[in-house]
Amino acid sequence: MTFNIGLTSDLSNGTGGFSWGKIAIETLEPLPWKFLSNSGSVMKASDLKGFDAIAFAGVGVDANSFGEAQESPLIIARFGVGYDNIDLDACTKAGVALTITPDGSKKPVATAALALMLGVMFRLVAKDKQARSFDWTNRIQGLGVGVNGKVVGTIGLGNVASEFFRLLSPFDCERLAFDPWKRPEDAKALDVELVELDYLLRSCDVVIVTAALTPESHHMLGSRQFASMKNSAILINISRGPLVDELALVEALMNNQIAGAGLDVFEVEPIATDNPLMQMENVIVTPHNLAWTDELALGMGKSAFSSIKLISRGEIPQFVVNKEVLDTIQFKEKLAKFK
Repeated sequence: MTFNIGLTSDLSNGTGGFSWGKIAIETLEPLPWKFLSNSGSVMKASDLKGFDAIAFAGVGVDANSFGEAQESPLIIARFGVGYDNIDLDACTKAGVALTITPDGSKKPVATAALALMLGVMFRLVAKDKQARSFDWTNRIQGLGVGVNGKVVGTIGLGNVASEFFRLLSPFDCERLAFDPWKRPEDAKALDVELVELDYLLRSCDVVIVTAALTPESHHMLGSRQFASMKNSAILINISRGPLVDELALVEALMNNQIAGAGLDVFEVEPIATDNPLMQMENVIVTPHNLAWTDELALGMGKSAFSSIKLISRGEIPQFVVNKEVLDTIQFKEKLAKFK
């Protein structure tokens, strides 16, 4: 029985190739695949009909994305780890497994977090501007902050944070993490101390946000949290913008409650042209693409396509988000066709 695979249009460069460059498409061989004719910003049931699997990057899923369960795909494989624009209940009701790519994303995203941290601490943007203005007379005013001897903490201790701490190993830092879902022994294996959020915020010179966005974590960092941080501390957000109350962050930076920030994500994207963050020299901003490298593209592609290939053989992939779907009649009936 043929297993049909569709790739959403956000993975296409419009000329038959891939917008991400090399994405390990050979992982799917010998399975047939093609680009969807019209996927738009949200998946449509009419586009997905006839496909057993869909690979996608930034496209969303809502209650109208699937028709009858038997006509819906077995799997939608997301390039990336965030799924806040995916209606998980809709996936499960339609018997569709959602997979993500933490194994392919963790190293590039962790490296991006380290790059932002070093860029802010070393005042990279301000020094670049100084050099381009040929100002060599006041170089001492660009004094940065070293990493060694500092306290560095992550909010979240998942794949990205764990990889970040591995990258941080050459530096002599105290390492803290807040994650209510982790055990102390999980942190100890990484030479990290698991602490409460308030303690982490009071103690750290660098706070790095790597948590998932959920209704509970929305605006988990606001005015009260910034007020408790050191005025010499910096904030790095490499995860999702709405985890941080952006107005409170702007106020904290303007009032010198914290010293700087590195932001790859924002509450509203694209960021507004009049956002005060864009005018601050102690803030580095990137348009939610800092981790986008050839390494990320290959890693995510290999992971997403490997999940699809396992499903095509009637096997269950590792990174299914809505695990409850695996016990539904809708999913089991579709999977049985390929065992």
